[in-house]
Amino acid sequence: MCLECGSRVALDYRRPPSWRVPVAIVTAVVLLAIAGTILALNAIADDVDRDVSGIPIKAKEPTGARTDAEAKAPTKEQAQTTEEPAKTDAPAEGEKTEGKQPAGKQDPAPGSGTELVKRGVLYTWPRELRAFTVVLLSGEDRASAESFARSASEGMPAKIGVLRADDFESLPKGFFVVFAGQYEDRASAEKAAARLAGRFSGGFPQLVQR
Repeated sequence: MCLECGSRVALDYRRPPSWRVPVAIVTAVVLLAIAGTILALNAIADDVDRDVSGIPIKAKEPTGARTDAEAKAPTKEQAQTTEEPAKTDAPAEGEKTEGKQPAGKQDPAPGSGTELVKRGVLYTWPRELRAFTVVLLSGEDRASAESFARSASEGMPAKIGVLRADDFESLPKGFFVVFAGQYEDRASAEKAAARLAGRFSGGFPQLVQR
């Protein structure tokens, strides 16, 4: 109504835009995107299956299985049994037995009955003898040691000789030892060293063994 004249005034009425159309468009776009993603995944899966199916399959042999050639070949234990001769304690023909001690044989005790062996003026120490002696001199030269031993043996009741220290386990290596006598124990060797002290002040008891 016009406030001045009171006549009716016609007004244009516009309805608000509908929200259904935009929602329908968005929904359609989302559905298309989902459908496209599903189709792409299916295509990738088909390609993978096709690639895998083209790979040749090799049968895996079970663990421990042996081929015909391996089954015919002798085992390691059989080869050792057939190829290696039985070992015995007896030495082979021509084999040197010097320095070897039979299994189960113990070193002889001091004073086991083995005696020094006389070679000319001097004495030698047998391989199997294990006993105490009196060391009169240790030198690096055999000739000097033998000369000293011959001089010391003059007028001496003790059995004097020269031995090579490298041949005996109980002696320091690299020397030729001038010794005097053999004794069953250290006490006896100490008494002998005391008796010889008047002529050989540096003498001392020593165990000699291989």
